[in-house]
Amino acid sequence: MECTEEHIYTITGYDFDWRRVGRRLLSNLKITDIDREGDSEGEKREKMLLEWKRTKARSATYGALVKALRDLENNATADRVEALEKNGIPQGAQWPTVDVQSYVNLATVESIRDFPNEKKDYCTIALMHSKMEEVKKLKKNIGIDEVGLLENGQKASCIIVEGIPGIGKSTFSWHVGVCWAHKEILHDYHLVVLLRLRDESVQRATCVSDLFCYKEQPKQEHEAVIDWIRSCGGDGVMLVLDGYDELSSHVQTSSIFADIIKGETLPKMTVLVSSRASANQNLCKLCNPQRCQYIEVLGFGKEEIVQYIDVALKHNKELRNQLMSYIEHHPHIQGLMYCPLNCAIIVQIFRNQMKTRNQPPQTHTEVYKVLIKTVLKRHEQNTVKSQAAKSTSTTSRDPSTLLWLGDVSGETISQLLVLAKLAYDGTKEDRLIFYEQSGTFQTLGLLQEVPELYLESSGSSSYHFLHKTVQEFMAALHVSSLPPRARAKFVRTSFHASNMIMVVRFMAGLTKFQSQVDIQNILALTGDIRVLLCFEFIHWLFEAHDPDLVQKCMVDKECTLLPFNIKYLDPFDCYALGYAIANSRKPWNLILKRCSINGECLKMLTVVEKGRAFHYIKSIDLEGNDTLGDEGAIVLGEHEYFS
Repeated sequence: MECTEEHIYTITGYDFDWRRVGRRLLSNLKITDIDREGDSEGEKREKMLLEWKRTKARSATYGALVKALRDLENNATADRVEALEKNGIPQGAQWPTVDVQSYVNLATVESIRDFPNEKKDYCTIALMHSKMEEVKKLKKNIGIDEVGLLENGQKASCIIVEGIPGIGKSTFSWHVGVCWAHKEILHDYHLVVLLRLRDESVQRATCVSDLFCYKEQPKQEHEAVIDWIRSCGGDGVMLVLDGYDELSSHVQTSSIFADIIKGETLPKMTVLVSSRASANQNLCKLCNPQRCQYIEVLGFGKEEIVQYIDVALKHNKELRNQLMSYIEHHPHIQGLMYCPLNCAIIVQIFRNQMKTRNQPPQTHTEVYKVLIKTVLKRHEQNTVKSQAAKSTSTTSRDPSTLLWLGDVSGETISQLLVLAKLAYDGTKEDRLIFYEQSGTFQTLGLLQEVPELYLESSGSSSYHFLHKTVQEFMAALHVSSLPPRARAKFVRTSFHASNMIMVVRFMAGLTKFQSQVDIQNILALTGDIRVLLCFEFIHWLFEAHDPDLVQKCMVDKECTLLPFNIKYLDPFDCYALGYAIANSRKPWNLILKRCSINGECLKMLTVVEKGRAFHYIKSIDLEGNDTLGDEGAIVLGEHEYFS
């Protein structure tokens, strides 16, 4: 079978000597030419495989590559190629692959807990405005070799690694273990053990012995390790607990994990705990602050984003410049890019859209529509199924919520709706980890399977969506499939809940509020439409991206925006606001007092809809916004409305 170009890129990441393999697939002269070019080893490997496919065409088969690998006794890689031919791209490998160092090169900084309040607020504002470089200036940069060391040079008893979902906490935790194994860091430690707290068998642990038992380990060896750890009180041992936030509240505070973090069990052992910041209130109560090191993974800065894009787009300058221009003019997309996983998703979507000559996504909803459809189509291509199964499926499609799936089969859509309900239930309960019950769902490539490696588990697995935002989109898909009155009830009861904010926004993008019940509901929620207190309403209109809907909602002759209890407005907030203003075609009075708005935010009003928003702004009150700066003054000075 002919090797596909998509699989060529996957095989590029496999371990093999490209020169020796290449000489069995191509001429010596061609390999020499490739080797002379000043590229990295990974790029030369990729060029060799692509040249092989170009010159051999249909003869460039999986079998030919496997034979070349086996002739060189590289059976492990040959087995991987055969598995790729049989099973397709494995879950978790859907995004552009970049050398692991690109991910490890995250902005890892020490979180200074004794910040004055004004500095803490500034960090929050800068982070919302995607100004990662400014946040770094207020915190102490550390290297991987400083993990576990306090400022006074003493060992930390507890290391807390925090960050948002997808930012790289698990990658960081894994990398710490890998670097220790390669004797690059943590030279004083005899043993480093990584435990994924999402594993159900790990969560059931009640004693130290349970935590240090690998299922393939002989019983005698296991007992010897436990005796040694107990005899030294954990001295020279680091336990890495990945995903503290994935434990239930009860287990977080009352369990063997809590006892270890507090130092009550194995008091000389060092514990590294990764967690989302939302769960750190419980975590910090367990630690001795004098012996605790805080490490925050902030993600990519501008340089890392450009570096990632350049590598992922294979140094195609024209495509890179197009993507950078697109990001610059879409702050809501730009705001996603500092998270490495989001960055990978956006690059992949943009590359696919350029191949098909389709317009890049304009809203968050459009981004995830393209993502979900791409993953589903790939799932169908990698799954053997009969044409009869596709043609006999009778799954109904609501035009407003499922039409975008195009030619995705009815069978796949039925499975998708099962996952949508799973995502909704999980989001409602703040649950990110799922356990399959008797084959109740198919992953469809949207969930990653995490086999349990510890204890006497019988090959069971846990699952999580590719990203928290994917789970929120899927939850919105479930809500969108409900009848209009049920959707209206959901919005009324959930739009103010922090765990449902993105779900409601996605629902707006999926349904576009096409039902009269939907429109009546959002009008009722905003109260007196002349005075908008709910800024989320602006985001709903943006995600729906329907100018007619904006005009239907803005029924009065003049609108006033008075966002209630909004401390910070970021560039995307202002971008969405500009969209609503420009398409309402009504005069607006903006009361934006003490919203920490800056010049970049105001500039967004000049970018969206070709700057038409300024023509409808009658007045603007910016009292108490000390963050405007010179850029804000320039924007205001350029427009007669604010002179």
